[in-house]
Amino acid sequence: MRKLSHKNILTLYEVHETKHSIYLVLEALKGGELLKKIKEKRFIIENDVVKVMMHFLEALAHIHENRIMHRDLKPENILLREENDISAIVIADFGLATYIDLPLSEVLFKRCGTPGFVAPEILSFKDNQEVFYDEKCDIFSAGVIFHVLLTGKKAFAGTDFKEILKANRVCAIDFNSSIYQAVNSKGINFLKIPFFSYLYDRKSLETNENQLWIY
Repeated sequence: MRKLSHKNILTLYEVHETKHSIYLVLEALKGGELLKKIKEKRFIIENDVVKVMMHFLEALAHIHENRIMHRDLKPENILLREENDISAIVIADFGLATYIDLPLSEVLFKRCGTPGFVAPEILSFKDNQEVFYDEKCDIFSAGVIFHVLLTGKKAFAGTDFKEILKANRVCAIDFNSSIYQAVNSKGINFLKIPFFSYLYDRKSLETNENQLWIY
């Protein structure tokens, strides 16, 4: 986090280490969780969703430019700097973040993240693989967050943990479902093409930002 400096990323000011503990001095935020604020409002208009996602993708671009991947992006890790400004988002919780160029043998956790938001290549990673996944895993998670903001629903449904994990792994989304009826066609296409594709077909972060401006 010390390498990062962006208005939409939680600021780490100082680190103090004792024999048994590590203390982080972090920026104080007043707005709480983005998801909680949306639930209080009961809905969020699409223009606000686009504003939130633009700030989010700009911050994510800064993270990736510093050769870091977050690996645990989800609504609970998006906070608000101010209570009444829903666009003033802050990405937090870098506990599972790692360097993109770190040798595979030095990566502490190779399969990690939150079911329902984690990229399929992380779930499918095998210990004997020689090639590691990259920052595009965060782009997938960004797509799931965008889905939640647009529809108010999680992308991968299931009656239990195993069903959610299976749907997440195979990207099983029925875009003909009734939950998408209130979303315009641009929003649906934006979800389908840039984000919810397998690793090698997934669009770059720059491409996603450009398409969001068009949207």
